[in-house]
Order: sequence, then structure tokens, then C-alpha cells
Amino acid sequence: MKLTILMPIALCFLWSCHSEPHSHDTDDHDLTEAPKPPAEPTEILDAQVIPATEFAPEYIQHATNIEIIKDVATASKNASSVFTHEGYFGPLLFGEELRAFSLRLEPGMFLAEHPHPTESIIYTISGKWVLCSEGKRQVMEAGNLFHFGSDRPTGWEAPFAEGALLLIFKKIRENEDYEMYTKGTRDLAQRLDKEKNEGGIFYFDQLNEDHPAVVFARANNPDFDEVLAGLK
Repeated sequence: MKLTILMPIALCFLWSCHSEPHSHDTDDHDLTEAPKPPAEPTEILDAQVIPATEFAPEYIQHATNIEIIKDVATASKNASSVFTHEGYFGPLLFGEELRAFSLRLEPGMFLAEHPHPTESIIYTISGKWVLCSEGKRQVMEAGNLFHFGSDRPTGWEAPFAEGALLLIFKKIRENEDYEMYTKGTRDLAQRLDKEKNEGGIFYFDQLNEDHPAVVFARANNPDFDEVLAGLK
């Protein structure tokens, strides 16, 4: 008699336990609360092309706070791209916390390892070059992506005839915009000119034959002498 009475109670208890949703089934969200629509921008902009200037490449203002550069290779050769002995630096896009710029390495360029105050993520768009850090060298090719942390020493070398085009992402500086970036790069170019005139090394033809960069270049590029000849 007692068993007959307890069985329905037990079945009701089991059914109620299994009918309760687990926390991971709902992803900790209250399913009874309707999702909130995204916040509307205060002003809707018409899509438009922003023309290139001496400080910035052409880009598309697609929508509020959404910008597009259709071809990085073309943008990297805009008048805002500045030649330095470390490569051609060209601004691309400035976001809320990140900025993107291009770096074109010409054949024969060499930059010894040195620390950088802010971290970077760097993608190789085209060409080949050599990444150097802690004395270790790695040939980088189109499609390769790498990261270096704040204050980590890195250097780059361009012992191949095609040079390379890199896409770099960094944290934006305070109040930085296209004009500030481009003027800063022009100042850098002048400082590096002075440094080279005072004996600074920026090209392979300034290195001794037994320098590790030259030894590595010869081991990885049978046409390295042609690169050197182009520097004369």
C-alpha cells in the first residue's frame, strides 16, 4: 500500500528535475527578456569616397565609423607614404583603439634588432623578407602572420629581389590621426638620414661578408649578389 502511494510522488519528482533547464542550455541569459536592438547612430552618413591627400590614402566611408580601403597595395603608394631607411611607411586606417599602416621593404634593406615600445601584429601581403629576433632568423612570405610584444627586440632584412609589403596593426596613440602620423614619419625619415650619414647601417652592402645576416641571405637566396649589385 505504501509503495503504491509513493510511486506517483517519485515519478513527479523525477519529471520536475529533468524538466528544469540546465544553466549552460540558456547560456546564463534570461530567456524571458526580449533582446535589445542595437543602438542607433546619432547621424546616418551616406556612403562616400574620401579622396586621397598628402596625409592619407583614398578610402570609402561606408557607414558611421566604418571605413574601407579596397586595395592596400595601391594605398601603400599614395603620397602619404614616406620613404625612410627602414622602409616606406604609409598610413591606412585609424580606428578607435587600433591603427593600420603599411611597410614596404625595398630589396637590400637591413634593420638591426631593436626594441619597440608597443606590440604589433604584422601580416605579409606580398614578397619575402627575413624576421630576426634574439639572433634567430625566419624567412617570411606572403600569407605569414606574426606578433611581437612590447619592448621585444626585432629586426627585418630584405635580401630577396622582390622586396616585401607588410600590413601592421598597432594600438593608436593619444589624439593620433592621419596628419599627426604622416608628419611624425617625415620627422623619422630626417632623423634616419642623419643617422645614416653618421655611420648608421641600413643596407646589406654596409655589412661585412661574415655578418650573420649576409651568411643567412646567401644560404637562402642564390641570387643575393644581384640584390647587392642593385644597391651600388
